[in-house]
Amino acid sequence: MYKLKRLFIYIRVFFVMIAAEIASVFVKKRDAYKDLWIVSERGMDARDNGYHFFKYMRNAHPKINAVYIITSDSPDIGKVSALGNLIEYGSFKHYLCFILAKYKVSTHIDGYSPDILFFNKFGKLFPDKSKKVFLQHGIIKDDVAFCHADRTNIDMFVCSAIPEYAYVAEVFGYDEKILKLTGLCRYDNLKKTDKPTKKLLFMPTWRAALRTCTRNTFLESDYYKRYNAFLNDKALTDLLEANDYELIFYPHFEIHRFLDCFETSHPRVHIADFKNNDVQDLLIHSDVLITDFSSVFFDYAYMRKPIIYYQYDEDAYYAGHYKRGYFEYHRDGFGDVCVSTEEVAESLRRIFENGMQPEQKYLERTNAFFKYNDTENCRRNYEAICSL
Repeated sequence: MYKLKRLFIYIRVFFVMIAAEIASVFVKKRDAYKDLWIVSERGMDARDNGYHFFKYMRNAHPKINAVYIITSDSPDIGKVSALGNLIEYGSFKHYLCFILAKYKVSTHIDGYSPDILFFNKFGKLFPDKSKKVFLQHGIIKDDVAFCHADRTNIDMFVCSAIPEYAYVAEVFGYDEKILKLTGLCRYDNLKKTDKPTKKLLFMPTWRAALRTCTRNTFLESDYYKRYNAFLNDKALTDLLEANDYELIFYPHFEIHRFLDCFETSHPRVHIADFKNNDVQDLLIHSDVLITDFSSVFFDYAYMRKPIIYYQYDEDAYYAGHYKRGYFEYHRDGFGDVCVSTEEVAESLRRIFENGMQPEQKYLERTNAFFKYNDTENCRRNYEAICSL
């Protein structure tokens, strides 16, 4: 059923593109399409590097003809509307902007397109002279095959860390003029709070094997059983009580369709959904991050806040998700690596005793990892795009 539905979508996108290509000949000289920049994330959100870059453009360079692509029913529509210049995702005008844009900028590869899967597969059918910019969704640490040069068609690939840049240059197959060590745009907004927030954040990533599972098979998965047990672990909840803290559970976006499967009756443990929560706000307004393999820990390290890795399935993760890259958690990580809930609780206890500060060895690793630790990432990306 899914494949049949996708086929119909591909056919529709193809014919709308043909119509838009014809229409573009008649509208390309209009002011709305001259020297156009289109910016996006996935088309239905505005809480990542695309949003922060667009916000910078509207404030620092308001005369540039830049538009943001987003659905009108997005939970983020309000904050982007305040900036103006919105285009409805999937509308005919979106197709025209996609065809006529001088610069296409997105957090995701082909995220600015009317359909990511279609243009990833068939984009070469349509001539494209625009400059395509991959702002990145996070810092790369693993061998992410779909980001390799032979799978993409981009003119600028953003990196943020010294070892990341070296690894992508060596393994991913890009000409070095495409790689830019400029930093993630969203980092400009990462500001450590002055006072403790009294919140812990638990943000595990997803697993490729779960993409096609049903609700019943998800409930039988080790992923669900492990993390649901963690939310109800007595050693953890005792620590929350003893230190007057709360735990916020916010898994990867791919897991949110099963979010209602997770259960906890403890008043200090909360399950946060996508609609009502912004990832960056959760990162800023928490004091400790517990994750597994999610690259979100780089954002946390950028703020120099303590991190714990709960990796119960390291071998299985690398066998079925991404291949290992340059980052070795025991050697390079910014916090303790734990394989059980008991180890996580013990690590958390030490962080409480240390005044919610990371250990010195983890701070030293963090300082050596990042190229920049400032709020100039948007500016560097803008200047790099202009120089293409």
